[in-house]
Amino acid sequence: MPQFLQWLRQLTLRSLLQNKLRTLLTILGIALGVAILLAINLANDMALANFRDSIDRVSGKSNLTIRPAQSDTLDEQVLSRLRWLWLIRGEASPGIEQTALWTGTGNVGEVVQVLGLDLLSTFNRTENGMRLIRRTPDPLDILKPNHGYIGESLARDHHVQPGDTFPLVVNDRRVDFTAAGILSESELGGAYGGRLILMDIGTAQQAFRMPGRLSKVDLVVPETAIPAIQSKLQQELPTDIAVQRPTQRSAQVEKMIRAYRYNLTTLSFIALLVGVFLIYNTMSITIIRRRPEIGTMRAIGFSRKQIFGLFLSEATVIGLAGTLLGIGFGVLLSRFAAKAVATTVAALYTGQILEAFSINPWLLAEALAFGLLMTVIGAIIPVLEATAVSPAEASRRASYESRVERSSGKLAILGLGFAVLAGLASLQPPVAGLPVFGFIAALGLILAAAFLMPLGLKLLLTALLPLLKKLFHTEGRLAGLILRGALGRTAVAVASLMIGIAMMVSLAVMIGSFRQTVIAWVNQTVQADLWIEPASRPNSKQTGRLDPQVVDRIRHIPGVDAVDAFYEFRIDYNGNPTNLGVGDFSVLARRGNLLFMNNEPAADIFQRTLAHPAVIVTEAFANRNQVRQGDTIRLTTPTGPQAFKVEAVYYDYSSDLGYIVMPRPWYQRFYRDHKISNLAVYLTPGASVEQVRQTIYRQLGQETRLLIRSNGELRAEVLRVFDRTFAITYALHVIAIAVALLAVMNSLFSLVLEARREFGILKYLGAGDRQISRIVLVKAGLLGLLGNVSGLSVGFLLSLLLIFVINKQSFGWTIRFALPWEFLVQSFLLVMGTALVAGLIPARLAARTPAPEVIRSE
Repeated sequence: MPQFLQWLRQLTLRSLLQNKLRTLLTILGIALGVAILLAINLANDMALANFRDSIDRVSGKSNLTIRPAQSDTLDEQVLSRLRWLWLIRGEASPGIEQTALWTGTGNVGEVVQVLGLDLLSTFNRTENGMRLIRRTPDPLDILKPNHGYIGESLARDHHVQPGDTFPLVVNDRRVDFTAAGILSESELGGAYGGRLILMDIGTAQQAFRMPGRLSKVDLVVPETAIPAIQSKLQQELPTDIAVQRPTQRSAQVEKMIRAYRYNLTTLSFIALLVGVFLIYNTMSITIIRRRPEIGTMRAIGFSRKQIFGLFLSEATVIGLAGTLLGIGFGVLLSRFAAKAVATTVAALYTGQILEAFSINPWLLAEALAFGLLMTVIGAIIPVLEATAVSPAEASRRASYESRVERSSGKLAILGLGFAVLAGLASLQPPVAGLPVFGFIAALGLILAAAFLMPLGLKLLLTALLPLLKKLFHTEGRLAGLILRGALGRTAVAVASLMIGIAMMVSLAVMIGSFRQTVIAWVNQTVQADLWIEPASRPNSKQTGRLDPQVVDRIRHIPGVDAVDAFYEFRIDYNGNPTNLGVGDFSVLARRGNLLFMNNEPAADIFQRTLAHPAVIVTEAFANRNQVRQGDTIRLTTPTGPQAFKVEAVYYDYSSDLGYIVMPRPWYQRFYRDHKISNLAVYLTPGASVEQVRQTIYRQLGQETRLLIRSNGELRAEVLRVFDRTFAITYALHVIAIAVALLAVMNSLFSLVLEARREFGILKYLGAGDRQISRIVLVKAGLLGLLGNVSGLSVGFLLSLLLIFVINKQSFGWTIRFALPWEFLVQSFLLVMGTALVAGLIPARLAARTPAPEVIRSE
């Protein structure tokens, strides 16, 4: 072992230090791939871990929870059916879970979680972790109207002390509360990142105008009797109520965001794949350059095993350095990623902002192992190449290149095989709701392009020689011949560059296409003049309601022609979470303009839904649940199971969970509910939007807190939410650009530095420094051009997979394909410019090649 370490230091580390720039570029490429993969995994893990932690803190010692499955609240009469629990020493704790908007000093407009519990029960006083670090002198203050305990983090950020008052926007009203105490963040006060307000359940019901209604009931029962009790409760309680373990709620959230997580992870994996090619590129060129050295080592007695160990150790050193650097960068990047993921998860899935930052050490260990594994995968083929040749063959510099050229046909056949695999995989259905075969198709496409590269370059470079001579004279032809003669090195260099550019292009096309689709959808469907919702609602779609009296008053304001009152909440449909929406279809029939997949006039569809129990559903819901127009779906309503005919399927991009939307008359009949969450207001011809908006504010007074947006403002808000939702994907896009540029520089330095022999001979034959520099710059431009063209082509195909297979199977959305021509032209010029700039230093080094020294070595 000491002897091996000495060889490693003398042979491997010396080689890395002699090629500092190429080694550094390779390390950076690996680091970026590891960093983005780790950051995405950390962000997803933090979002789920924070949600699970909040559920655990709020649930306390409870081991069963009763929740509404087909509506948003429970009738508190359900408690009367639980009286028998005392016989088995069980306890029941009713609760309210809502959100409100903090409007105090500091972070104005912050969404906070409001939790209402029966604070008189022994269970909540002793078992639910309500430890106070400070409170008012009278411990009974918490039972007074509009009093609550504040989470330690929230109180600290807003400088709230016990006895202070603070304003909250609850639904559409401002309510002033008093802090009765500060909850320790080590227990219940740390739930939801400490952004929590706890109050007595009666206070919460009054504040949120939920008389006789509950959000949940937590139970503590003997652990051994849970299956029997759960079965008994499910049989005795109404069918629209679910009895679950508290952990099942976390599992439901994980299920909801599963496609979102896997898509981000897979896209980030492509960045790491470029790092694999960079390792392959670096090790291939290192071994090609050192073949005479390998031959000498074999001749003096080094075994194949020792050669393998030395070169694999060299690759591992590079991979370890890149992985460790990537882990550090990934931890820093995860702070941004965690906020972006938390915001997206809250907006689309949980309705709760969870921004607490923590790091799972196991993910760091996984990133280290994965980075090293990718390094070994990238290095294994060139390292095996180093051990597979005889000493005599290793001494011949052209043996490797000739072998690659002879094998180009076989490699092309293998590439065609991967292309066929990609095509077949792209036609397969999802597996458990995930586009597994779509990911396989993307990987197959990348491998197909990589294996086709040697033959493609062989034919293309040969065909380009006359054109290169015509454009750049002899220097152009020589540049083409040098690349053609180093086919193996050129193929690896172009392939690594191709993957970086392909990732960049595919993400750009996917994001651009989706954005253009959303813009077209918004312009077509957002027809109302004003959009009104409670001020507490913007950052949380699942809570916040309007007072029905407010809606009636708005209907009678001068200039208002029609009002579509909408309401939505989360339900379970066949075990899958989705959204139930309620609208005024009579208004939509006259003024609405939804885009239906069958292109039937919207008015006809809306009229049919009013004639008999029927609904319309979104494309995402239809794809997730295999529902088509004309099918019948069954919903468990508070009045019993009810069948609804699916009259039509419409395009919608507001939630990948999908929507079932029913007319308000059917909702009121079967759900016996009149709630409203937001309004679409249509004005009479000639009415002033701004004048009507100000009239609404003036007539409703300061006590009513509404957010009123014009048509144009809402469209701008939709795009703002879109960009916020895709913040992580934009980050991936930036990383893709960085990796592509690193691939350009790495490949150029590798190819130019390894062509030192050719440049020395050219100078010996009379070539001047400027001619040598021109050859290098033409090589740089040609390499950038080849990588650009192949990357754009593969990126185009990858974007088709992303749009029509992976996103379609993951989220159920139809996205209209659109090419961002301006970006593609800019990226093409950026890569070409980078290639030429990156070629300046190698050109200078090549021009300084000492011809006599090279000739002597020959």
